[in-house]
Amino acid sequence: MEGGIIKHILAVVLSMSLVTEASAADLILYPVQVGSETIRYRTGIPTLNIETPSGSITITPLPLDHNHATFGVAVYNKGDNSTNFGIEDITATVDGKPTPVLSREELQRRAKSRAAWSAVGMALLAGVAAAAASTAYTSNQSYGNIRTPNGTYFWSSSYRDNSIGVLGASAAVAAGTAGIVGIQNRLDYTLGTLATDVVQTTTIDPDNSYGGEVVIEKPSGAKLPYDVTLTMHFNGTDYPFTFRMTEQGKNRPPAFTSAALGNRPRIKPPEAGSGITPISPAPSTPQPAPSNTPPPAASSS
Repeated sequence: MEGGIIKHILAVVLSMSLVTEASAADLILYPVQVGSETIRYRTGIPTLNIETPSGSITITPLPLDHNHATFGVAVYNKGDNSTNFGIEDITATVDGKPTPVLSREELQRRAKSRAAWSAVGMALLAGVAAAAASTAYTSNQSYGNIRTPNGTYFWSSSYRDNSIGVLGASAAVAAGTAGIVGIQNRLDYTLGTLATDVVQTTTIDPDNSYGGEVVIEKPSGAKLPYDVTLTMHFNGTDYPFTFRMTEQGKNRPPAFTSAALGNRPRIKPPEAGSGITPISPAPSTPQPAPSNTPPPAASSS
């Protein structure tokens, strides 16, 4: 009985992390063909690319961040000059309406806020569980009678053991503390990741590339499905990409055409009789062997 009560208290306290991380539905970003983008897949994950004379940009959807559309973006500079690129060069729309692109500072602020509220909730829940557990006890009741010359007297006694309540309360407090430490550890990891992964203003030299993570503000009141368009402005050219936010397996956009697959044809060797002669390296001209005969002496006049 004692172990069962403690396990129940721990389950109540630790279930809070599951409640805070649960989502109403599994959402996904499906790519939508709208222009000259090409598409390739790697283990089911699409990667879109747009090539222009001045640059190349690749984008792939990432796991959602608290149901915010999130992307990995890579930019390659094909121009002749160094160019800066950052979130100030990215615009986003949801069903045609402008939507903010979140900066690293804003994402860090939200991560801290979520962690703070989670820690407060964990502490409150642990306190409630500890208070409830402290009232748990076992009791033993005894009954009897005593016969005397003056009559028969009935008696009863009880013994109350509060040790289960003490153990349960201690377990609840310990679980709450462990949960808060876990939240802080996840926050530290998240902040470290945001500091390096989120797109920030970076100078890209010719024939160099840069990449990072881009997070879009979650639209308020938008109904599924809705289209998210992310446009990169680089070297004087716009690179628009569109994805559909919807529930997994529902409202999928049409498949990309075969022309958008970015095919790389196999290079075949020339066939016999085609008139094409493979180029072979020119033979080297043999050099005379060195002679051991000394040169003739110069004649004197």
